[in-house]
Amino acid sequence: MPFLADPPRTLGTLVADAAARWPGHTAVEQDGHRLGFAELHLRVERAAARLAAAGLTRTSTAVLLFDNTVDCVIAFLAVARTGARLVTAEPHATPSQLGALADDLGRLTLIGRAERLAAVRASGPWPGPVVEVGEELEAGAAGPAAPAGPAGDAPFLHQLSSGSTGAPKAAVHTQDNLVRGAEIYRESFGYGPQDTVVTAVPLLHSFGLVAALVTSLLTGARLVMLGRFAPGRLLSELARTGATVLVAAPLAYDLLTRSGAAASETPLRLRLCLSSGAALHPDTGQRFTERFGVAISEVYGCTEAGIIASHRAAPGSAPAAGSGGVGRPAPGVEVRLVDDAGRDVAAGSEGVLLVRTPAMFLGYHDRPEATAAVLREGWYVTGDLARLDEDGLLHLIGRKDSFINVGGKKVNPVEVERVLLGHPLLTEAVVWGEALPDGGQRVRATVVSAGPVSAAELGRHCREHLQPHQVPGQVEFVGSLPKSSSGKTRRAEVAAAAARGTAGTIDQGGARS
Repeated sequence: MPFLADPPRTLGTLVADAAARWPGHTAVEQDGHRLGFAELHLRVERAAARLAAAGLTRTSTAVLLFDNTVDCVIAFLAVARTGARLVTAEPHATPSQLGALADDLGRLTLIGRAERLAAVRASGPWPGPVVEVGEELEAGAAGPAAPAGPAGDAPFLHQLSSGSTGAPKAAVHTQDNLVRGAEIYRESFGYGPQDTVVTAVPLLHSFGLVAALVTSLLTGARLVMLGRFAPGRLLSELARTGATVLVAAPLAYDLLTRSGAAASETPLRLRLCLSSGAALHPDTGQRFTERFGVAISEVYGCTEAGIIASHRAAPGSAPAAGSGGVGRPAPGVEVRLVDDAGRDVAAGSEGVLLVRTPAMFLGYHDRPEATAAVLREGWYVTGDLARLDEDGLLHLIGRKDSFINVGGKKVNPVEVERVLLGHPLLTEAVVWGEALPDGGQRVRATVVSAGPVSAAELGRHCREHLQPHQVPGQVEFVGSLPKSSSGKTRRAEVAAAAARGTAGTIDQGGARS
């Protein structure tokens, strides 16, 4: 791919190039407030100059309480322009969570909207500089010039992993990583200045940041940020803006198809719908295609490596229900499947998935052992079990470290979850292994139902499709599953929450106790 040979670039050069090519074209928009590329460039330069005057340098670290707002986008790009290191944090992060970041990363400049900063200050003074986004950050045309541009291959973004399987770690990316990730989206999906991209996912996470913000800056696309999510609000923005691209999580697509607002007669211009963060249920994809006339393209990737593979849906096509494939490797991405000894497996066989991408992270901040465990000779060890079929389609089997040991037999929780979700009254399911006193495990499930269903009925359903050792021995019914802001289920929290919940037991006869 030609972009692989390009020298390292920065987000600042991306904004400057866009301002030169499309000066009057809308760059970012929220609630009808538009900012053109030339004005965006000017405001980023002013904000960067003020941050530098306030002491933010290439040896500094800032934390941004990243809302999906124009002001926060400017602050993000301004920090990048200074060359400082940046942590993107949840806008509602608590003082204790921010304090833990400071313990890990050192003295932090805190940046955010006024109301977010007020909530932090309410618990006591912040031990470092505090900068409010908006007019205060960008005020005054006069003053010092923005600092010289940083190196594109220097450590920049400290992006917290989702924590879906345990405590989050800070994956360190360069600015060039983000630009190359955007180029992969451009090559894969044909973004251009003719596109209007609506994002219904947080920009602070990898999917929203690269697929929506950075790719729009690279290609001249107009980026519309939804802000507060509601199905009716999203639908009205898609119609009002004439959106051609939607970046959203599976939950948003599901809620759109279930919402009464989705019956609106307003025609949509969508040509591309991207979904990531969790597996898209085939029924959701089918219903969305039937209602809106466009298929959903799934994206498989991770914080550490960016986009890995995608299933590019053909215009007007229906999703391949039950195929299990996550798509073909993205442009510039290499994949390997290896056994436990690190040897390549035979074609068509299952193995641990290793990837090498142009958007690869540098490692985990101050975690040399964790970094060494996942980076091997330039390859990132995803921890996912997968296989490649004869057509080059990548199929995920499950996570190697999540398999459940039942009497020496390995149970793939993903397989059990698929069976559970085949029941018409279940909308969500997480399967996990409960440790037993003898050192073994038993299969447990935590589910969300759309109507009355008993553990006995679920037991009968599972026994029709699974072997006896795969059937959950206990099931817990909950109103919702804990999720990150990107829509990914926090599996590590499910087991702990289940210990405090009321569970229904599936015994051999299928009765609930």
